[in-house]
Amino acid sequence: MKKIMALLLAVLMMMVMLTGCGNDPVAEDLEKFINTDMVEVNAKYEDLKAEMNKWDSIKDDQGLISSIKDNVLPNIEESLELLSQIEPKTEEVKAIKEKYKKVLDSYKEGYQGILSALETNEEAAVEEAGKKIDEGVKYLDEYNQALEDLAKEKDMEVSY
Repeated sequence: MKKIMALLLAVLMMMVMLTGCGNDPVAEDLEKFINTDMVEVNAKYEDLKAEMNKWDSIKDDQGLISSIKDNVLPNIEESLELLSQIEPKTEEVKAIKEKYKKVLDSYKEGYQGILSALETNEEAAVEEAGKKIDEGVKYLDEYNQALEDLAKEKDMEVSY
């Protein structure tokens, strides 16, 4: 009986050790980043898009000012705060996180610029702020591409 128990224990230990050998720390970190860490940040982004979709029905500058002050900028601030709490373990995932931070920083600067331009009626400032938001969109494309590239490299799939 002792030999059987010893054999079972040895087999169990071997299985545990073999399971550990196949782990890829980058793949594990990426999986956690996508499926756990970024869930709330991504939900905030969806809220942000929904808020901006309402802008077609806003009839005056004051409505737009309220939307930016009360919803857009607080959303971006909360997203930046959530992102700051995410601590990837690998350099590859840290780089991807930094790309998303650039997205949010550009959006923040752009929407602050639009808010300021609307409050002061400076049309030229709206154009400059729009460029900053366009830069944020470019960074978002880069973030998505980096995410997809790393996932592909690790035989993973990203679905939106």
